[in-house]
Amino acid sequence: MDAPVAVAGPSAWEGATLEERDWLVPVHPPLSGGATGDASPDRDGADPVARAARCLYDGPGLAVVRGLGLDALTDDECVTVCRRFMAPLGGLRPVDPDHPGDSLVTAEPSAPAPPARAHRPEEDLALHTDRARFPGPPRLLGMLCIRPARHGGESVLVSGHAVHNVLLRSRPAVLSDLYQDFHFGRGPDFEHIYPVFRRSAGRLHVQYNRYWITRGQQEHGTPLSTAQVAALDAFDEVLADPRMALRVRLRRGDLLLMDNMAILHGRTSFVDPPPSHAGRCLARVWAD
Repeated sequence: MDAPVAVAGPSAWEGATLEERDWLVPVHPPLSGGATGDASPDRDGADPVARAARCLYDGPGLAVVRGLGLDALTDDECVTVCRRFMAPLGGLRPVDPDHPGDSLVTAEPSAPAPPARAHRPEEDLALHTDRARFPGPPRLLGMLCIRPARHGGESVLVSGHAVHNVLLRSRPAVLSDLYQDFHFGRGPDFEHIYPVFRRSAGRLHVQYNRYWITRGQQEHGTPLSTAQVAALDAFDEVLADPRMALRVRLRRGDLLLMDNMAILHGRTSFVDPPPSHAGRCLARVWAD
């Protein structure tokens, strides 16, 4: 492995210094459910899809598009809005007919409803990048807020490039292990093996999920070594630094877009009003 080098440019940001204008893309007037950004330039005269693309590819690697109109739309129709906006940004991954709930992220429903992926609302969701199913991690992740939580549920975002740079300055010895392969889980469509950090075409790619790395190594019969645990612990210590994170409370109609190869995302715990099926709900779309 070549000696690691620091990542330069706007993708290596820290939350304490990132400004809202670097990632917020307001839409004026709000786009209806049948439109994409091509149909309605914002007040600065720029297509919101183009502005979001600049944030993703030439900026911090994330954008929040604010102003997508969701009035009178069903949850499934909101997924379609998200897919239509993201279509010009990358090749959309099809909805898996065996796992249709991958398109909706919500608390466990209390009544029969279209399948949705459940997360425990009373716990923080740890920072991670998405694994996704075959063919593996997507390049782009979109999360459209259909309903925010009553309390909590903030999105927490950290630049993996900035984490790399901090480790390079403070703990360079751990990087050799983080550039080596790990098993990220096991099971149908989840036999993924890749390092936390890797360079491809001159760009640093980041993939991380501590839970699935630990579980994947154990299930493959190769538990993490002492050096690997120390390297992952060092990564987690940087993630835990509050100066690294950007926290965003998404509103209804906010579309959070992320470079899944550079940005780690999580969320704070949240409280929903009863019934839970009317609580926090996000549409999720993957693209390459």
